[in-house]
Amino acid sequence: MATLYVTEPGLQVHKIGQRIVLRREGEIVQDIPLIKVDRVVLMGRGVGITTPALYALTRQNIDVVYLTSHGAFISRVNGKGHNNTRLRYQQALAVADPAKALVVARAVVRGKIHNQRIFMQRALVGQSWAERSLTAMESAARRLDSAATLDELRGLEGTAAREYFSLMRQALRPPADGPTWGFETRAYYPPPDPINAVLSFGYTLLLNQVIAACQIGGLDPALGFFHSVDFGKPSMALDLEEGFRALLVDSVVLTAANRGLLRLQDFALQQSAPRGGEDEEEEAGESRPRIMLKNDARQKFITLFENRLNETVIYPSLSEETTYRRVLELQVYQMAQMILGEAPAFIPFMLR
Repeated sequence: MATLYVTEPGLQVHKIGQRIVLRREGEIVQDIPLIKVDRVVLMGRGVGITTPALYALTRQNIDVVYLTSHGAFISRVNGKGHNNTRLRYQQALAVADPAKALVVARAVVRGKIHNQRIFMQRALVGQSWAERSLTAMESAARRLDSAATLDELRGLEGTAAREYFSLMRQALRPPADGPTWGFETRAYYPPPDPINAVLSFGYTLLLNQVIAACQIGGLDPALGFFHSVDFGKPSMALDLEEGFRALLVDSVVLTAANRGLLRLQDFALQQSAPRGGEDEEEEAGESRPRIMLKNDARQKFITLFENRLNETVIYPSLSEETTYRRVLELQVYQMAQMILGEAPAFIPFMLR
C-alpha cells in the first residue's frame, strides 16, 4: 500500500473498474490497482479528480488530501472513519487533565530530543566540535522530569532544537552549484532559504501520514497533550509527529543535500498569492516572497521521503523489524492504549 501523489499540472484522477487512472488531455499516464492505494494527495490547482474516483476512494476509506503546490494543507476528504467513540471521549478527558497531559507531553519531548541527538551523533561521528551541542541536548533531556508546566517543557524543547539545528547547519555540505544553502536556523513562513523550504515541505508530508494513522487508529488528530488545542490545529498528530521529524524528514533532507540530489537550481523564488489566491488561508492576503521546490525536484523529494517511510527498523515492543510507515501506526495504538488505561504510559519510539 502506498500514497499516490498527483503533482503535475494537467493530471486528473479517474476510476476505471477497480483501477485508479491518471490522465492528461485524455491520455493515460499512470494506471494503478485501487487495492494498492492507501492515500491520494493532490498538490496545486492544476490537478483534479473526477466524482466517480472520489466516490470510490472514500467508499474504501482512502483519504483524498488537497495541498497547495508548496505543500500547505487545504483539506481532507475521507470516508466514515473510525467509530471508536469511547476512545475519543477518553482522549478528551485525558487532554483536559493537566497532570496527565504533562506526563504524556514529557514523553513526547523526550522522544523527540533523543531521536534528534542520536541522528546528529550518527551524522557527525568523529566530529569533536559537535560535543558541546550534543551535551546541551542531553542536559535539556535530563531536565524534562523537573519541568512543572507545559511552558517549561516547551522551553526545554526549544533549547534542544536550537542546538540541533545549529549542528544540522554545520553538517550541511555546500550545494554543488553554489557557495552556500543560506541555512542559518530553522525558520517557518515564508521559508527564507532552500533547506527551510524543503524541511517545511517534508514536515507537511509527514504530518499528513500521522493524521491518517490517527484516523485509522481511532484517535482524534485535533486533541493533543503537548501542542496546544486550537481551532483547526491537529495537535495530537503534531505530538506524534515530533519524534519522527529528524528520522523521516531531516535525514532525507541532509542526505539529499549532501549527495547532490538537491541543488540550488531545484528551487525558485515565488511570490505568495494575494487574497483570493491559493495561499489565502495562510497570509490573509499578504504577498510575500518564498523559496519553494520546482516541480521535478518536488517529485524527487517525495520519492525519497516515501522510500524512507518504507525502510525497516526494530520496534522495541515487537522485537522485530517493521517499516517506519507501520511504526507511525504502532505509535498511535500505543497512545490509544495509554488513553484507555490498557497501558501504564505512552512510550515514544526512540532510536537505538
